[in-house]
Amino acid sequence: MTQIEAGSKEWMPSRAAEFLCRQTERLVKGRSLTPAECQRIYDFCGVRPGYLQWQKFLVPLLSLLGLLSLVAGAVFFVAWNWANMPKMAKFALAELLVVALAVLVWWRWYDGLARSALLATGLSFGALFALYGQIYQTGADSWELFRAWLFVFLPLALIARQNSLWFCTWLLASLTFQLYYATVSMSMLDSTVFDGLDYFPTTALYGYLIVQVLFLVTREVLALRAIKHNPQSWLASRWFSRVMAGFLLLMLTSIVAGNVSGWRYGNPHPFVTALWLVVLLAGYFFYRYRHPDLCMLTLGTVSLAAVGCVLIMQMFDSSYDVGGLFMLGCLMALWLAGCGALMLYWRRKLYERQPVEVSSTEMAVLTEQLRRHNLLTQTQTEEIQQFDHSSHLPWYLRLTLGIGGWVAAMIILLLLVLVLYVIGLLNDPSAATVIIPALILAFIAGGLLRVQGVSKHHIGLAWAIAATCGLCFGFYILFDPGWEMSFLVGSLCSLPVLAVMALAMPDRTFRFMAITALTFLLILSGNLLAGMYLPPVIRFWAVSALVAVIVIFWLWIIREQINLKATSWAEAVFPLLWGIPSGLILQCFSGINTALLFDFFWRPEGYFTLSLGTGAGIAAGLMLGCLYQTVVKKTASASLFLVAAVLCGAAAFYAPGIGLGMWLLLMARYQGSQGVLAASGCFLALYVIDWYYFLGVSLLHKSLLMFVTGLVLLALAFTAKKLIPAHKEDAYANR
Repeated sequence: MTQIEAGSKEWMPSRAAEFLCRQTERLVKGRSLTPAECQRIYDFCGVRPGYLQWQKFLVPLLSLLGLLSLVAGAVFFVAWNWANMPKMAKFALAELLVVALAVLVWWRWYDGLARSALLATGLSFGALFALYGQIYQTGADSWELFRAWLFVFLPLALIARQNSLWFCTWLLASLTFQLYYATVSMSMLDSTVFDGLDYFPTTALYGYLIVQVLFLVTREVLALRAIKHNPQSWLASRWFSRVMAGFLLLMLTSIVAGNVSGWRYGNPHPFVTALWLVVLLAGYFFYRYRHPDLCMLTLGTVSLAAVGCVLIMQMFDSSYDVGGLFMLGCLMALWLAGCGALMLYWRRKLYERQPVEVSSTEMAVLTEQLRRHNLLTQTQTEEIQQFDHSSHLPWYLRLTLGIGGWVAAMIILLLLVLVLYVIGLLNDPSAATVIIPALILAFIAGGLLRVQGVSKHHIGLAWAIAATCGLCFGFYILFDPGWEMSFLVGSLCSLPVLAVMALAMPDRTFRFMAITALTFLLILSGNLLAGMYLPPVIRFWAVSALVAVIVIFWLWIIREQINLKATSWAEAVFPLLWGIPSGLILQCFSGINTALLFDFFWRPEGYFTLSLGTGAGIAAGLMLGCLYQTVVKKTASASLFLVAAVLCGAAAFYAPGIGLGMWLLLMARYQGSQGVLAASGCFLALYVIDWYYFLGVSLLHKSLLMFVTGLVLLALAFTAKKLIPAHKEDAYANR
């Protein structure tokens, strides 16, 4: 398994291909390129997959998910601990899985399947060690189990040379120390020989933090060497280094915030504060000048912003009167605005007019390829090269600024409440008391969002969020519902506010948030109304029909997104494209956490179970939408989508989030977006964990379900490899 093979992403298009195709959409919007020509560019670059690209994507994806399901089934089976099964039989079953995976690795060593099997082999050893400790009751602490597991992962990572195994190795090392530190700290409290040893837990913590810093430094040295000599190497990938840096800064920030605030128990750790400052300063000079990395600078700025907010709160700890709260809100808002401006400044200075983390050389080569194949003219090529990409923000910076916008919006609302309190309007509050100031905030937000400048847009985003929250609350007060109807009335009042604000505010991020909330509340409101006024059978079909219509509309947006770029609705494509599935994701999570929702909100009369109607609606929407494309539109790969819709719909009917998550993985490949692929994978993993936790069956049934799921996924991978026609198409070869 060579280094290039280990780091290969041929199942996804390159970042340059994805970004260039997105730029051609700007030509469509400017009417200098037709939607049909743009579609041919997507096909040529491999962003829109043909049958060959679908095969390269589906086979490793289904194989990985299938192998992980088998390992999860083994873990559940060990946890079930069937007393009637002989000990040797239990060991035989656990070891049989390890041996089978090892044989698969040896058999398909030069295949991508071997990489997935190696990861599954390492994970399956955890079940074997857990079984050993379960049967023989050795009395060993839990950290010793993870240490033994670490010693298995380490040689596998050295052999495989892939980031996923090294990530698991690093994660196990971190968990081993966390458990060891907790065990030693607890045992010392009970020890009679405490004198002279009380320094040990603190020393161990300092040593652990220093080791984490050394891990990150070692990783970065290897990454720089790989980027210089072999950019395609697995070591050149940046996500692992960023995860390590994020974890290190999370630990340092939490300890430093405790030192600053005095809220923590025990003695402060000045050494950690000094280490935090050293890490920030060293990281700034390295990632700003030596090896520019905007993500690392963003992580450091977030850490600095969090500690700064805690320090500001500590300054006003003993003066929480109206004046103190007003000063606290103003200082925190200014501090957050300054941190956001700093991140945007670095974005402009590091990349100037260029896109972030996209190879300019590869962009030039790909553009020349398109021009030689008469897919772009010289004029169109020059127009693309003249685009100013300074407003293009990577996902992590957009996420950080979005979260900062929400925090700033809450601060703005706090300041508004304080102003209303001082002038006496809260003595006898009414709907107008809230609605009129919220409308003023909305006018300010609209003005900021219409002014040129990324920083002004994100300030306007905070004002728009604050105005929307204020308007929703104001209209809720206007109707003054009873306690049992409050949740329903609040949802219904929010729907028109969100719709109007989404149309009025010309910001893509705000519209995405508004569409997400609108989708979630629309389904929830329909669910509550159906539960109150319709008989059980009819309300099930009504809720399912509502969800199905939303899903069909989403599929239509996906199919027509390039054509819509040439219309007046071009700015609505992105918010609808990703806001609708985000709302469905929230709905799926709320469906399996209804008990938690009932702890916060009064259970409304006639409340209808979310999961069943949502799952049936997702299944019906996927199958009807793809059936229409297959029979009526006869689009490319329509038959493949129809089969996928049937399978994902069947899964959604049983577990809505699983079916939706699988479909989102397919949509990530259809869009050619690695970021959407990672986000969809995270959602699927979190939903499966949450769903299995609340699944009211025994561990044996969970184990059998995972085993069956794994076998089905592996069978689908084999079927995809054999039946999907692997005809080579005229596509760019940098995928």
